[in-house]
Amino acid sequence: MNNNGPFHLSPKQLDIWNNISRQLHTASEIDLFLDYDGTITPIRSTPAEAVLEPETVHVLQQLIQLPHLKVTMVTGRSMADIQKLVLFKNIGFVANHGFHVLQDGKEWRHPEAERFIKKLRKLYTILQGAFQPFPKSFLEDKQFTLSIHYRNVSVQEQTAFKAIARKTIYEFDSRLVLTEGKEVLEVRPPVDWGKGRAVMEILSAQQHSPRSLQMYIGDDITDEDAFQVLQSSGITIHVGNTADTQAHYYVNDVDEVLQILKMIIRLQTHRSNHHPT
Repeated sequence: MNNNGPFHLSPKQLDIWNNISRQLHTASEIDLFLDYDGTITPIRSTPAEAVLEPETVHVLQQLIQLPHLKVTMVTGRSMADIQKLVLFKNIGFVANHGFHVLQDGKEWRHPEAERFIKKLRKLYTILQGAFQPFPKSFLEDKQFTLSIHYRNVSVQEQTAFKAIARKTIYEFDSRLVLTEGKEVLEVRPPVDWGKGRAVMEILSAQQHSPRSLQMYIGDDITDEDAFQVLQSSGITIHVGNTADTQAHYYVNDVDEVLQILKMIIRLQTHRSNHHPT
């Protein structure tokens, strides 16, 4: 939890907005990390329905054309899935909560996590059988992880559903890690890794000037370790008003995220026009 906030990052909060604007305007380069679901597109009933609005696509197109800014999508989705949804080549991807990375044309897969792919595929089949009494649940095999969506399971059945999921998973292999997000359970290999570690690996592999700036925007529990590692060196923004976050700031929804992205475009475009390289 961030004891000093988070503070609402809104144009109505002039002091806060102007402070962020100054940081963005004076940064020599910006690394922008964006979660997908719940951040640049609203969470939908099923993952397949969460497609980008045309306005968001246009904003992303403008962002990736800025000369001093690098955009990286950071998501729990599989690499194949997120690349179908975000159709840009000059963009980085951190998929599967950091277990699979594609950055600057180089692909990296966590070697320890890879050893659990076959095991998770077997568990997927077992869970399909266990979830037959819950036809509105949705199970996703993302290769390095499994996602168990219960958003459409009735509220009365959710406790029983989650209990069956936990029992089935831990009886199959007690080493597996089970985490909870927004109406989803995530099954992961027992590897100490996450979005934050992946982001730090990316940043440490790059050459940065002292005036470089990192910004991370996300909405889920899985983004908290990234907020934590960037707490002293970057701008971190949680989507949704909550005190239970490591982020410095919050915005209310996807529309407010778009306002921030448009502000970045305005500031960087203004800088390029007045200080051409």
